[in-house]
Amino acid sequence: MENGPKPQKFLILKWLLGIFLGVIFLLGIGAYYLNKQWKPLLTNILQKTVTDVSDSLYKVKFSDIRINVLTGSAYLDSIHIYPDTAIYSKLIAQKKAPENLFELKISNLGLKNVHPSKIYFDRKLDIDAITITRPELNIIYTRLKNPKKRLEDNRTTYQKIKHLLKSARVGSIFFNNVKFKYIDRSLSLHKPDITNLDNLNIRLNDILIDSAAQYDSTRIFTTKDIIAELKDYSYPTADSLYYLKLDKMQFSTLKKEFLVTKFRLVPRYNEMDFSNLFVKQHERYKISFDTISLKNINYPSLIDERLISAQKVLLKNGDVSVFLNRGKAPKGIDKGKNFPHLALQRVNWAIHTDTIELNNTKIAYTEYNPKTGAKGTIAFHQLRGYLLNVTNTYTFLAKNHFADAHLQTQLLGRGDLNIHIKFDLTDKLGAFSYNGSLGKMPIETINPITRPLAMVMIRSGTINSLDFSAKGNVRGASGFVKINYHDLSVTLMKKDEDNNLKKMGLISLVANALLLKQSNPSKNEALRVSYPTYRRPADGSFFNLMWKVIFMGLKESVGISKEQEEKIAAKASKLKEAKIRREKRKAERQKRRRDKQN
Repeated sequence: MENGPKPQKFLILKWLLGIFLGVIFLLGIGAYYLNKQWKPLLTNILQKTVTDVSDSLYKVKFSDIRINVLTGSAYLDSIHIYPDTAIYSKLIAQKKAPENLFELKISNLGLKNVHPSKIYFDRKLDIDAITITRPELNIIYTRLKNPKKRLEDNRTTYQKIKHLLKSARVGSIFFNNVKFKYIDRSLSLHKPDITNLDNLNIRLNDILIDSAAQYDSTRIFTTKDIIAELKDYSYPTADSLYYLKLDKMQFSTLKKEFLVTKFRLVPRYNEMDFSNLFVKQHERYKISFDTISLKNINYPSLIDERLISAQKVLLKNGDVSVFLNRGKAPKGIDKGKNFPHLALQRVNWAIHTDTIELNNTKIAYTEYNPKTGAKGTIAFHQLRGYLLNVTNTYTFLAKNHFADAHLQTQLLGRGDLNIHIKFDLTDKLGAFSYNGSLGKMPIETINPITRPLAMVMIRSGTINSLDFSAKGNVRGASGFVKINYHDLSVTLMKKDEDNNLKKMGLISLVANALLLKQSNPSKNEALRVSYPTYRRPADGSFFNLMWKVIFMGLKESVGISKEQEEKIAAKASKLKEAKIRREKRKAERQKRRRDKQN
């Protein structure tokens, strides 16, 4: 009696299991049927959307699409979005072609929560997330005489697709491990400039196309925010002389920011080995910055017009080293064309920034002097300040064609130097002016420069103040120099038989006694002011020109004029001849004594 109900319970369980399996079977059949129906529908929508949004310029193809109606997911394999070259050629002829072309290849694409019912019943594409693996993104830039302007046909993306969809929304699109290539054909169609980035991660947030979002000017390509990140990047430069390295690069179009941390340009060879790669003089650079950031970037202008526009650029904790071997022959080019403001006008991209801030940067310039076999370095420590209105764009130049640099630094880590440089950005001869001041500093601080490069060692002296001002262009510069100093004394050097520098005692004595003015002002005299004029040689750089004007003023202030140099040289020659005569007479007397003794 107790076991009687069990067969009945077993039958009920079998019946319920059968119903459950039947439902699963029917759902499976339904899902299979729906999947077969949805596949051509989604394929058609995707292909039509890409074609309509791009005015038939772009097409899309893929090897397979798999849809799961129950989970709301879809997967596409081997996708290729590419420009139609025939259409592009027609647009060029019609002067309606864009300057940037895109090509995207994707191994696998996954769509999460596609909501297919909304597509079918409401004509709304609603996707929570899209994940893209191993994509290859190519951007090809070609400079055209009449590039297509932004939204030239006055139709929004929504207006182009509204006959297919009422709206399209994607929560996020993730591009993982992007292989990015930027091909710049602006200078040469046959030998374009190519930039490669690997392992780039990109996220597009809040893509929305509807009747309201079409007028949202904060969206780029209908996207509220495009975020990109690159980590541990290392790339050999095209000339095989350097490695370009950085720890992290990231940007956000919503925040209008761009950030690079631990940027480094690393030479592959040490200073002398680098110079020996070339027959003629070639500067070697070593550059690092802890932080490079751009604020308030105009990304639409960057995309449409190749205008790099930022309200502020910050360069923080930098170290810039430049080396030049003077033992090599000059390049034989006019370095005037490389004045900073003239070089800026030749940059292939349009550039504008209100402010560039330099923070805690060291700049060192080193030369090898073959006459002394030694290197001399001038270094500026803790360089800080601002560069204002840096631009090569006509729109901004029409408003203000001057750039200003206001800088403070420590010369060789000791003297406080303030300088203001004003650049005329439209002058064909590179007109500029500069003025500045140097605070109190021991003059022997500059021995690391004067000893190896000029064979002069400062024994004593103090600069109380230095003021200078000059204006010029590629042809040369002139101005005034006022230096207040006291107790100047120098030692002249020469190379001995072993190529070591040794003191020239007699000539140094003459120089200090007859040539140099030990103080300025001298006793009971007014402060001497020099007015140097320097004509730039073809191989003279911008900063060399600035320094030469100041150096000429300093030489004149301490009493070293061309006439004085000739005078001291003649005096030194007479003293040297007298010394030779004395030594000759001494040798003759010693010989006569020896002869008497014999």
